Amino acid sequence: MPSLLLDKNVARKAITALAKARVGVRPTVPEEEVLRVLALGSGGQVPLFITPETANILSRRERILAVRLFLDQVTVMQRGRYFQRWARRLGEHGFTPEDAKVLSYGTFGLTPSGSVIGVSFVATFDQSFINNYRMHLDHLQRRLKAMVSQLPLPYRNVLLPPLVQPEELLRQVGWEV
Repeated sequence: MPSLLLDKNVARKAITALAKARVGVRPTVPEEEVLRVLALGSGGQVPLFITPETANILSRRERILAVRLFLDQVTVMQRGRYFQRWARRLGEHGFTPEDAKVLSYGTFGLTPSGSVIGVSFVATFDQSFINNYRMHLDHLQRRLKAMVSQLPLPYRNVLLPPLVQPEELLRQVGWEV
């Protein structure tokens, strides 16, 4: 089953779209896409995750209904054993510290029970993040492969998840936009 990590940009648009839906305001196209992604999660087709950093920001706004509705649909990832090492290496490729953490959660993140390592996709609206990822993708995959070849199972099997915009994600999972 595919799984999805939502970065804070996607979380923000999701909350805005949920708030608009509550008051009958039409969401923008990107917000509609995020609502479709949330529908995948609420339908049980795709587990949805956020980072602890995003959860921390949202926990200060839990009194807002749209925030609570969003948090009810996602699970907070935890740092896996090699999270910090991979985030540091990602930082060497021009990723901001925040972007490096998001990709590292996508690669070495765990569920609260510790049962899942990484995700199938990372969703973002940050085009500079996507551009940097695509520019360095081949090198990142080689570097990750070299790193994990020396690690014990199950860490040896992790993969670098694709970094996609929600529209692209919906196409890949069969929900045309």
